[in-house]
Amino acid sequence: MQTPEFRKQGFRPEEAAVSAAGRIAARLDRLPLTWVQWRLALITQIFWGVIIIAADGIPAKLYPFIWGPRHSFGEAAFSVMLAVQFGVGILVGEYLIGMAADRWGRRTALLLSSLAVALPLWPTALTDNYWLLLLFFGLSSIGMGGVLATNVVYMGEIVPPNERGRVMLASQILAVLVFGLLGNVPGIVWVPAHYDWFIYLFAIVPIVVLVPLALWAMPESPRWLEAHGRHDEAERVMAALEAECLRRSGRTSLPEPDYARYAVPVNEHVPIRELFRGEYGERTVFLLVAWIIGYAGLVYGFTGYLPVLLRSFGFSAGNTFGALLVASVAGGCIGLAICALIGEAVERRTSIVVSAVLFCGAMFVLYFNHGLVAAYVLSAVAWGTMTVWLFNMYNYTASSYPTRLRATGVGLTDGLGHLGSVFGPLIAGALFASAAFPGHAGWYLYVTIPGALLPAALIGWRGINQRRAILEQISS
Repeated sequence: MQTPEFRKQGFRPEEAAVSAAGRIAARLDRLPLTWVQWRLALITQIFWGVIIIAADGIPAKLYPFIWGPRHSFGEAAFSVMLAVQFGVGILVGEYLIGMAADRWGRRTALLLSSLAVALPLWPTALTDNYWLLLLFFGLSSIGMGGVLATNVVYMGEIVPPNERGRVMLASQILAVLVFGLLGNVPGIVWVPAHYDWFIYLFAIVPIVVLVPLALWAMPESPRWLEAHGRHDEAERVMAALEAECLRRSGRTSLPEPDYARYAVPVNEHVPIRELFRGEYGERTVFLLVAWIIGYAGLVYGFTGYLPVLLRSFGFSAGNTFGALLVASVAGGCIGLAICALIGEAVERRTSIVVSAVLFCGAMFVLYFNHGLVAAYVLSAVAWGTMTVWLFNMYNYTASSYPTRLRATGVGLTDGLGHLGSVFGPLIAGALFASAAFPGHAGWYLYVTIPGALLPAALIGWRGINQRRAILEQISS
């Protein structure tokens, strides 16, 4: 199908089909950075911030103050709940909605994710029954998997390569702010007395905020449209983006696209087997291993038990939520802000390695000093460096695959990586409760050495360079 631009330039139909491949990507990447790209990147991070709280943070934050004191279920059952929620539900969501993102579009996947999170969540405010809580929290986490598979993919496809590191990491500060403020301030006010309001809040916000954003505030990714041969639609979206970028930049004309550097094979189907062949196969294996052990220890082994750890220090609900607020907002935002200032000057895999080392240092000090002030500061450092590791891994993974299977690649590696979230909380919980390790020392060792240092070493050793490269080159 010929676009108006191709007809103007006199391409024959067979020439247009060939020439179309890569033209939209070339035009998109040469756009000057304006509020257009920032706006779309920030919107994707609102999805991440809201949905991660709704599907990821509620049980871990409420158990020490609601279901634990009520003896609704014990720590072993709580570990199983975290495993189902963090592992099974997210894995299903990343695989199914990730495939939907590559087959039906990035925007459609974000819409499906919002509905999948919100609709099963509200019943959890009405029961203490373990099996019902397990069912509905597990179903809700499917939507979280969809957002994880899609949000960085959309953002990376919109932002020009020279600014990708800075814009993506700076935009992800908004995700951390939403996650930290919306996930903890209501907790300070409502938990434990009105914990059901805390749950209802996150059943409502995806419907009233995220669904309208998906429907009316963001266009479909023109890169995805091009890769699926929908050139007329890609042209309409591209023309609107070019017009707004031109107006906002104050220029009289846009730079000429460098078509020679771009080639995007057109494919209506998702060639999943490519993920396991040749160079992609090697990338997939190393990413899978890094995600599995990183999620098991550094991410969910740490965040799933940090509220319980703070409670074990004798902190009240207010102090615990306050520490989590400082950790997620101050720690996460400062860490991502530093990365955003660095931008594309440093390879992503270098940031992954450094953040893991700093995380281990903070946890070492926290083991010996856990007074109120020390716990606030060290939790913030640990959470901040974990956030830097996590978001750099998201961005690194999304840039490792070509457009036609980018969301599927992210969904598969990050989704199967959540298998670490199945056994991670179980191991973390057993080590946390073990009397053989004084002061939860087994848990500290688990989240730092196999949880943080090992996956970082794998990416540092076998990772690919991505700095300032265009997606069509680094993923080919």
